[in-house]
Amino acid sequence: METYTLHRGTAPLLLSLPHDGTEVPDGIAARLRPSARRVPDTDWHVSRLYDFARGLGASMIVPRYSRYVVDLNRPPDDVSLYPGQNTTGLCPHVQFSGEPVYLDGQDPDEAEVAERVEQYWRPYHRALA
Repeated sequence: METYTLHRGTAPLLLSLPHDGTEVPDGIAARLRPSARRVPDTDWHVSRLYDFARGLGASMIVPRYSRYVVDLNRPPDDVSLYPGQNTTGLCPHVQFSGEPVYLDGQDPDEAEVAERVEQYWRPYHRALA
């Protein structure tokens, strides 16, 4: 299963678009609140906005899956990027609006988060390296 698309260019530039993905696997989507199923915290159409860079030789990596599956712009240990500030975390439980992402009692546990890191986060970051 490909979790991202990597467009290889010729220039020494790689654009990473970690929040452009919109897909949510069925097993996760079934546990999301209706508002979260619309993936409102997506950076909509960023890959289209920067598509011109591919014509200039830049490489671009674009995830398939939503940040609600795993936020590719967070460290795998989920240490806060902004200590003391509200953040959404590696596998967000709360939308930017403040609404919960998951139905009551359906948040991913530690084992599921670790599985998502292995299945989605690590392949993306290996490609970045």
